[in-house]
Amino acid sequence: MTTSSIPPLQGIVVLDLTRFMSGPYATMLLADAGADVIKVEPLGGEETRTLHPILKDDDDQEISGYFLRLNRRKRSVCLDLRSPEGRDALIELAKGADIVVENYRPGVMNKLGIGADVLMKANPRLIFCAISGFGQTASPNRDWPAFNLVPEAMAGVLSQSPTPGVPPRPVGPALGDLFPSMHAVSGILMALLRRHTTGQGSLVDIAMYDSMLSLNEMALGVASMTGGELLYGQRVNPNLAPYGYFPTKDGWVCIAVGPNRQWESLCKLMGHPEMGVDERLNSGSGRSTHFKDLIEPVLFAWLAERGKEEIAAELAAVGVPAAPVRNASEALQCEQARVRGMVAEVHAPAGKSWQVAGSPVRLSPAFDLPVASTVRPGQNTLEVLTEVARMTPDDARQFVTDPTLRTAPTH
Repeated sequence: MTTSSIPPLQGIVVLDLTRFMSGPYATMLLADAGADVIKVEPLGGEETRTLHPILKDDDDQEISGYFLRLNRRKRSVCLDLRSPEGRDALIELAKGADIVVENYRPGVMNKLGIGADVLMKANPRLIFCAISGFGQTASPNRDWPAFNLVPEAMAGVLSQSPTPGVPPRPVGPALGDLFPSMHAVSGILMALLRRHTTGQGSLVDIAMYDSMLSLNEMALGVASMTGGELLYGQRVNPNLAPYGYFPTKDGWVCIAVGPNRQWESLCKLMGHPEMGVDERLNSGSGRSTHFKDLIEPVLFAWLAERGKEEIAAELAAVGVPAAPVRNASEALQCEQARVRGMVAEVHAPAGKSWQVAGSPVRLSPAFDLPVASTVRPGQNTLEVLTEVARMTPDDARQFVTDPTLRTAPTH
């Protein structure tokens, strides 16, 4: 793979007014593609800079691991957006920006005097992306506050047991934040493409709830088509078997048998080729029906003698989809992740670094980016206001509350 010096979003300026996860994850992906992402924070820094885990940098200063994960390659400006001066400074920044991303509740930006109408009037080419729980347009739940669990629950993206009294539980990572983030990036890139044709900006309205309904399309389709409920977390898939997680001598393994040829390969590997031609087991639904009485005793005995890594490798070698069930520490050490460049390092302001998940997007030709660093609150206020908002250094210095940062721009 050859290397290009031009990242795909080089020259694109993003104002990031987001916090927690749904917005910062989206702007992180934009920064990983080469965009100049400017995090606009309250004076002293935004609230996720205090969230656990709290780590120590090389200068013994405390820094939030939560903040580090999601804010690599971003510059920081601190503004009091409740003040006329802070509002006016943001409007001037918007004139020099390509994209604004915010994830406040609907109406908050308008109350501050920096809503989409104001900023897009100041810069008609601006792409304004708003991420919220239930969207910007009028709807019954528009004004509800939302963290990821809320849209996950309302859209049915939960692991639910058919057993009465067993509570629902999240399916894993914060899908209610992460999936809308990816839809936000998709919408922003669509708007950039359209701007190339029309010269006009767009309002990108991303509702976490909408994204969860989209993610849950299979269950919604089943409910519509059959009147039945598809419950995530059920032990047996009605159409496929073996299909799920099974115990081994040292943990668990994922086995996902689809067509009959995969079933036959599994049976031969287990030393029971006769099961591969058993008419009762010649379809996914048949194997599901007879899983408990015919398949489980043989499969579980075979698995009990082997480790999860060994089993997965043997099954993959004969064309059966399989994987060891790993925890996060094991996944971080996986050679596959390292070879693919998915183990990255994020650097704290004083230089200490930790491993995190890298960007999953691969382009060819590839491109180089600076080290994935984070910065102190407001560290780039002076340079950003002079470069992007076109202020004079003297005018920009009024917004720099830290005397050590009042030197000339160096970016």
